[in-house]
Amino acid sequence: MRKILVDLFNQCNSGSGKYKEEIHRIDCHKGMLKKNFSKWQKRMLLYIEDDKDLIAEKWAVDSFSEGVKWGVMFMIEVLCNDDG
Repeated sequence: MRKILVDLFNQCNSGSGKYKEEIHRIDCHKGMLKKNFSKWQKRMLLYIEDDKDLIAEKWAVDSFSEGVKWGVMFMIEVLCNDDG
């Protein structure tokens, strides 16, 4: 079930390009930092960025999964309600 939700999430979010400006700004700031960083500091910056991206991706998938779950529960509640 988790794989289906991840696939659905990826399909919904592929190629959206919503955050092009923000991504460009991050890349510019990262480039400015790297100019004065040693090799070790650059590596640490990449590790931090990778971990941040991984957390954001996992959080987004978890939130999407929870939203689908709540949507299905709401739909079942509405369709199975004897009052309506």
